[in-house]
Amino acid sequence: MEKNDDVKPTFFCVPDITGFTKFIATADINFSKDFIPSLLRRLINANILKMNVGEIEGDAIFFYKTGRLPSVNQVAKQCKLLFKTFYDFVRTIEKDDPENYHKHLSGGQMGLKIVIHFGHISTANIKGRTKLIGEDVIITHKLLKNSVEATEYVLLTQAYLDKIKKSDVSSWFHWDELKKGCDEYDHIGIIDYWYIPIEEEKV
Repeated sequence: MEKNDDVKPTFFCVPDITGFTKFIATADINFSKDFIPSLLRRLINANILKMNVGEIEGDAIFFYKTGRLPSVNQVAKQCKLLFKTFYDFVRTIEKDDPENYHKHLSGGQMGLKIVIHFGHISTANIKGRTKLIGEDVIITHKLLKNSVEATEYVLLTQAYLDKIKKSDVSSWFHWDELKKGCDEYDHIGIIDYWYIPIEEEKV
């Protein structure tokens, strides 16, 4: 294993499909085996921030970008595009495959949430693949399991907000009011964040 010990400031953006476990457990394999890869490909192609893909974890894409932090305007546009891409694809299924749409996708059975975080990483090269290392990598993963009751939202960690002007968030993430939240994780402690519930018609 070849290590790179340079620690780099890093922006994290992780779109995560909600309702994924139930979908995989109940959907016909002939539908799910095409639907999920097609959706993930579309979300990856919607990457206007030119982020790297750290890994794909079945229902989540772990985007990251080292170096200069993207502007709040750019981040808001990226989040909106990810939601639009998701909704457009679901609407395509509604039109082309109404039976599976009503069985698995109607009524918000599946949705999207996005976790935004800022921190630091180091990397290791393991047989030609880049592995991200550091506490902030773990924090970003952990935040995919949180106490937010909404099914679709953008979650912005306090660590990210500390790097930008909070007034900028209100200007660009204007779907709804920012709501405060926090969760405690073993070996990490309390992570503070703000989140914005998303409604499809506002995207």
